[in-house]
Amino acid sequence: MKAFRYYGPGQASLEEIPAPTIGPGEILVSIQACGVCGTDVKTFLRGHAKIPPGSVLGHEMAGVITESDNPDFSPGERVVVAPYAPCLACDACKRGHYSLCDRLFEEFPEPGGFAEVIRVPKRIISQGVLRIPDNLDYVTASLTELLACCIHGLEAMDVQPGRSLLIIGDGPMGLLQAMLGKALGADSVILSGATPHRLDFARRVADMVVDASKEDLTAVLARVAPGGVDKVVVSVANENVIHAAIPLIRKGGAINLFAGMPRDAMLTLPASRIHYDEITVLGTFGFWPAHFKRALALLASDDFVPSGFVTATVGLDGVLASLEAAGRYEGIKTVVTPHALD
Repeated sequence: MKAFRYYGPGQASLEEIPAPTIGPGEILVSIQACGVCGTDVKTFLRGHAKIPPGSVLGHEMAGVITESDNPDFSPGERVVVAPYAPCLACDACKRGHYSLCDRLFEEFPEPGGFAEVIRVPKRIISQGVLRIPDNLDYVTASLTELLACCIHGLEAMDVQPGRSLLIIGDGPMGLLQAMLGKALGADSVILSGATPHRLDFARRVADMVVDASKEDLTAVLARVAPGGVDKVVVSVANENVIHAAIPLIRKGGAINLFAGMPRDAMLTLPASRIHYDEITVLGTFGFWPAHFKRALALLASDDFVPSGFVTATVGLDGVLASLEAAGRYEGIKTVVTPHALD
């Protein structure tokens, strides 16, 4: 079968590799759609400490079961597949903090989403394989993992009706967070970014859009939210943005350092403001199984329709160009479709 393999920064190729075979309790899934994620882009451009050369990238997966040795699933069923699942036995899992599982990446769909077929191990089947509702196409369903991460982030901040939400960053995550904030009933959703075509999309889903290349975010918020905003999500990997965002938070508010920061990034925060104004500083990573289920249900509902969010679909032979284009901030979301879509 064909698969797109990563070999190091700027090095990858489409190759023929052996198709996986299943063991007891496992399933094979023919990938029909797999999103190109920011992690894929960063890995391709700069490398990744946890993704070794030779890996098949892609983890936002939707497809159809072609073979099953699992009593809960049958060939022909359309499913989304999570890239990982918690062990449920370690200390973090026993505390209910599943994204911090000590063995989170111990099992994974083999070889990866940018392939024609994947093998799904039992742990992931039990917690991270869900049937796609009939009204949902494969491309939209492949957004489940992405949206699950956003749900985890906004849920941890307690975004709810009557609260204002500021999202800094106009990448796919930031735009999904704007849609999700509205779906959760946030009173005012403000998005700040600097990519013109993405800001055009943001204007369809947010209450206010700030073009950071032309406007000063602090000055804008001083006019429209003089007391600050309740919740701030930093969806751009820049510690200077975090420093600039702290003064924008209302008393009793919260900031989520959502974007993955470089390992050597350091922060200097105003301790007195955090103490006296009771500001919460937190971070979230990945998602829990419950977030994955909620994301799929939301995508299939009438309350959350990300029309126009996916700006390109490509075959496996287009993955390389898509990674390069994403590194140039072209489009919004590209989804790889290894087979002709049904």
